[in-house]
Amino acid sequence: MKKLLVLVVVLGAIAAFLYYPRGGATVSAANAATLAILNTAIEGSRSGASFAPALDGEVYKTGDLVRANIEGRAVLTFFDASTVSVDPGSQVKVIALNKVPGDGIQVTIQQDLGRSWSSVQKLKTPDSKWEMRTPSTTAVVRGTGFLTLVQANPTGGTTTTYQVDEGTLLVTATAGGTVSVPAGSQVSIADGATAPAAPTPIAPSPRIEITSDAGLNFLAISPSGASCGPFGRKSEIFGCVLTANKITVRDPSPGRWGLFLTMGNASTPTLTVETFTGTTRIGGAAFSRRFNANDEVRTGITLSAGAPQVLSTFEDAVLVTSLCGAIAPGRSFASGALDARIGAARAFAVANKAEAISLVYTEAEINQAASASPPTGQGFTVSEARVTIDQAGIHAVAKATTQILTLNANADLIGGTVGDKFTLLFSRLSADPLPPGLVDALKAVAEGGSATFADQVPFLVRQVSFRSGCFFVAGVTPS
Repeated sequence: MKKLLVLVVVLGAIAAFLYYPRGGATVSAANAATLAILNTAIEGSRSGASFAPALDGEVYKTGDLVRANIEGRAVLTFFDASTVSVDPGSQVKVIALNKVPGDGIQVTIQQDLGRSWSSVQKLKTPDSKWEMRTPSTTAVVRGTGFLTLVQANPTGGTTTTYQVDEGTLLVTATAGGTVSVPAGSQVSIADGATAPAAPTPIAPSPRIEITSDAGLNFLAISPSGASCGPFGRKSEIFGCVLTANKITVRDPSPGRWGLFLTMGNASTPTLTVETFTGTTRIGGAAFSRRFNANDEVRTGITLSAGAPQVLSTFEDAVLVTSLCGAIAPGRSFASGALDARIGAARAFAVANKAEAISLVYTEAEINQAASASPPTGQGFTVSEARVTIDQAGIHAVAKATTQILTLNANADLIGGTVGDKFTLLFSRLSADPLPPGLVDALKAVAEGGSATFADQVPFLVRQVSFRSGCFFVAGVTPS
């Protein structure tokens, strides 16, 4: 299993060019938006093409669409770290996306239906621009956290509602008029209606606040799989406002909230979770433990449904070796030899029906495996193989040597689920021309290895997620 995984990942760097025309244009995450899928029901359309199942790590540019089906959730992360989170039944289109000098960004998003949460970084240049368009409005943003809801009216047309949790939104109605919407307020505008003279306050609602001591870095993962916290400066959760050591989430979803904690130095910090309704504190819980330098810890807490929302006690803390090990859902197989890990997952799947499960891999262990047992094939050897993993997927470099040729190659790989199976595809490539015989050998290894690895994952795959330094494959064991 170890050699199989290494072959699939590393040889993708060499064989990737077989799947794409040489010299074709590629899209880099450095000037596009990267898609993270929180479950499988997400589709993408590129440059007007038909919708097709989307993959985690795909990049989207001007003219591309993302559509969430009835259970679909996804997050688009732009190159300036701004994000747009998309709820089930929603559709957003990247009307324009450009990088301008001085690390500036120009973005126009079209949302025709559904609900989204936008967390927009403060714009860095005067010519930067961020717009959200709906059938009845255009909203201009300069560093804001806001919800956009586009609902179909019973008599036809739509109504757009904006709720602002951070910053200020300038909303212009298509039929005329502009209204400024500051934090804590909202506005609704129907098709054909002009903008109101002023916004209205957002009604008091439940919220959750998570606060850490200085130096304790954390990331909270909501029941939907979205994340928010100082670690990685993520703000994907609907209604989440992030400061240096605190997050505030309006209308938090009931269920389990996962927590990833890390500390750069040895200390005994405290993390506090509190619930409120309006200004009234409902309850709280505190987590404290001894951290050694650079410890990474997984825990969690459950928020009840109903009103008022009640917090459980914290789950027992578990040391993990990566962010993926902390956030992967269900029974997580994230340690031990690569060869044994999938076997342990298979044994669990046999004994536990319809249970959440995940397999976790880190770039460090893949690189270690590649170094200890370099991949080989028919007539070639692979050396200097190395992978890095981030939100945009797996990035692999390798050198392939035959008796007549040495090839330096690199590629980007993205992943997802097709027919409830894990799959890896190649999104970018760079390789010198290869002789036909070596091309055929590498193609056979890459295609066969990928299919064989997918067949050995012992559960129905629902999510593939790439994070900094790791990735996980998650799903449900067969019933």
